[in-house]
Amino acid sequence: MPDDARVQGSCCSPMDLHRYQEQVEGLKKYADIPQIPGDPYDVPVKLAKQLFEYQKMIQLTPDQQTVYDQAMQISEEGGPCCCRCWRWFAFEGQAKYLITKLDWSAQQVAELWDLEDGCGGSGHEHN
Repeated sequence: MPDDARVQGSCCSPMDLHRYQEQVEGLKKYADIPQIPGDPYDVPVKLAKQLFEYQKMIQLTPDQQTVYDQAMQISEEGGPCCCRCWRWFAFEGQAKYLITKLDWSAQQVAELWDLEDGCGGSGHEHN
């Protein structure tokens, strides 16, 4: 896809408007980090390509890999996405970047992945 295109829509279930609004609102706190999209259902292709490069090029140290593995365990989907689609690999690269360059914790990565969840559906239960 050309760099000026966008990857749009959900991958597994129809979008849930209430959950989508929560996600977009939650992602606003990351607006100053260009590696994080502001909308989980409308990702610029140029950004996705950059994240794919991170996924291929960034090698985690054993301690960083532990952080990544812990994020996988605590995220709602058990990783960057519910399936190994383009999102999985792009947001794996994003996590590698955030862990290596910004020293993010497992909790921070998992929270972000939960906000970026593009699987569709309500995605959570309100308490």
